[in-house]
Amino acid sequence: MKTNLRRFAIAVALCASLALPAVAEDKPAQKARPKGGRLLDRTEPHAEFVIEKDRNVTINFYADHMKPAAVTTQSATVIATPASGKTTIEFERKGGSLVSKTKLPEGEGYNLAVQFKQTTDSKPQNFRFELDLTACAECKRAEYACICEH
Repeated sequence: MKTNLRRFAIAVALCASLALPAVAEDKPAQKARPKGGRLLDRTEPHAEFVIEKDRNVTINFYADHMKPAAVTTQSATVIATPASGKTTIEFERKGGSLVSKTKLPEGEGYNLAVQFKQTTDSKPQNFRFELDLTACAECKRAEYACICEH
């Protein structure tokens, strides 16, 4: 009985070790983010949310293979919720991107809600995340745009 149990345990362990690489390969690859920002999922063309050093926000667009694409009918609004109160940030088209008209409020650790519209008639897509500009120890990007699996 103990021999059969031992054989069964070895077979299970062997099967599990063979299956691990297949599971790892099924993970979707992280798309490159040319300007180091956060990629907004489910947008076409791909939209990258970038917080600039001066706290302005830029949304850049990329076609397949992350080739730059100009903004066309897209629009966005950001709602920031720092302790000082809710702030709405509007965007304008500038140089092929959407650029915020005002800066993000001072501080960190507050939530951002990005309301993104593909066209003026489309339903907005909402993206929520925490503003954290500290650098990730692994990928060296700002935490709001981290590409690590932690």
